[in-house]
Amino acid sequence: MIVSASRRTDLPAYYGRWFLQRLHEGFCEVPNPFNPRQISRVALGVGEVEAFVFWSKNPRPFFPVLDALDALGHRYYFQFTLNPYDSRLEPQLPPLEERTETLLALSERLGPKRVVWRYDPIVVSSETPVAFHQEAFGSMAERLRGATVRAMTSLLTRYRKTDRRLARLDGFQPCALEPGARAAARVDESQRGPGGHRAL
Repeated sequence: MIVSASRRTDLPAYYGRWFLQRLHEGFCEVPNPFNPRQISRVALGVGEVEAFVFWSKNPRPFFPVLDALDALGHRYYFQFTLNPYDSRLEPQLPPLEERTETLLALSERLGPKRVVWRYDPIVVSSETPVAFHQEAFGSMAERLRGATVRAMTSLLTRYRKTDRRLARLDGFQPCALEPGARAAARVDESQRGPGGHRAL
């Protein structure tokens, strides 16, 4: 079993102590988000878990937990979301340079194959047009050269509520992509590897 921890919340950033406790207990209980009364018990022992996948925008607070994972013999890797947005789109995060240093430190410890860079989601707006992303992705990829071998990208899924929230932010107006711009925003298919991953 592979445990995804977690796409519901940034567990490495905020719940490292809780996770460590559950790790020592050997299990956790997870409510169904659509039916909170339905509780699933998930085994966390080395014999039951093949690997953990940690999803985070700021895993620095989780670094002390890695020692326990290593001592117990767990296998794991990180899906690290690193975007160039300011605090209007991604509040309560450290500055980009600090998070970049965190990714580099994590890669130095785990190796580049165990740190996947997520440039995700790509928000195309009046403040962040396609040209913004082309420049930002290029400069960030250069900065991360050698620290990761894969980058995951995806365009923001547009819903009415998403557009309304963006429109409430100062200076942000959602932009519809013309066919040519959509093609420019896509990652070059020839540079993709298996599963839609891009090798850097």
